[in-house]
Amino acid sequence: MANATNHVDAVSDQAALSVRLLASLRRKNKNLAFSPLSFHAMLSLLAAGASAAARDQIVAFLGPAGAEAHAALASKVASRVLVGAETRYSTSVWVEASLRLSPAFAAAAAATYKAEVRPAVFKDRPKKAAAEINQWVARNTGGLVKDILSKAKPLDPSTRLVLANTVRFRGNWQDAFSPDLTADGTFYVDADPGHAVRVPFMTGSRDHELLRIGVHPGFKVLCMPYRRRSSSSFAMYIYLPDARDGLPGLVRALGANPAKLLHHSVVPVEGFTVGKLKIPKFEVSVRMEARPILEGLGLDLPFLSSAEPFSEMLGPPAPPVALASMVHQCFLSVDEKGTVAAAATVADDEGCDWSDDPRVNFVADHPFLFFLMEEFTGVVLFAGQVVNPLLH
Repeated sequence: MANATNHVDAVSDQAALSVRLLASLRRKNKNLAFSPLSFHAMLSLLAAGASAAARDQIVAFLGPAGAEAHAALASKVASRVLVGAETRYSTSVWVEASLRLSPAFAAAAAATYKAEVRPAVFKDRPKKAAAEINQWVARNTGGLVKDILSKAKPLDPSTRLVLANTVRFRGNWQDAFSPDLTADGTFYVDADPGHAVRVPFMTGSRDHELLRIGVHPGFKVLCMPYRRRSSSSFAMYIYLPDARDGLPGLVRALGANPAKLLHHSVVPVEGFTVGKLKIPKFEVSVRMEARPILEGLGLDLPFLSSAEPFSEMLGPPAPPVALASMVHQCFLSVDEKGTVAAAATVADDEGCDWSDDPRVNFVADHPFLFFLMEEFTGVVLFAGQVVNPLLH
């Protein structure tokens, strides 16, 4: 088991992975939501069943903490972090009924990743198998992620394995916004004042007079905690650039030092007196094929059948196994009460300067980033950007 230092290193790696994925996934005029935690779980599980070269590439992609540390982090998340009533974290491995997982991979999947291992009739009834996986994903995301395996692009009868992970979160703000104070206001989608839209803004009340806000060169960070119901503690961190067109520069700043800037220390321990507080309500739903993004970031061996990257997953005599795709789907909604979010990933084979101003305004009236984090471990559950709250 990884020691405490390795655990901290793995969390730092996960923060860096979150920013790398954000930088690759974001588009100038598109809202974005995804789960770095779900990507981490899937890649770590894949590493456990990968052959030497593919395993080394996946582990290097996850970060320098190493395979053991990342496996330990995934295990901790599954068994201790996301176990409350407001969260759900599930992993499954579906294997063609005529085949068997290798004993080593089956043991690792069950013990470390708390994964369910299920037989599937990919060869004879691929549509039925896909429907069962879709039902499993929908059930474990509370119906927020549906039909992740598209009917328009069904599983192939040659499919041998499908790995799936889901993350679900439902949390109420520690101090809710009053719907009576929500009012339409102007949101500037870019630097041109003519490119503006009218959207409903949640507005702070007396309950929000003291908040943890970090004031940095070029941007501010607001920490919005959720009400605690378990041994874990969650908060949404909203990163707001000073400039209306400052999102690209903010992403670059985060990428230069993710371990420092994507961390709870990015805001002070004590809260500031808040002047104006306005945050738009928003809802984001995204479905993506992650394979080209991962390949563009240098993770290509898992998708090369000639490399037989996952020969360690199946028991002998095992046919060659490589990833055909990795689909990620995410839904996230923010309103006066709190946040509802869910994501699923399915892979198939084939420092800081505080302000001297006694009052700090936080008016998110132009594009911003958000990160939903668990405070004690520092893991990032969900991340994304809002460039226009009217877009879903």
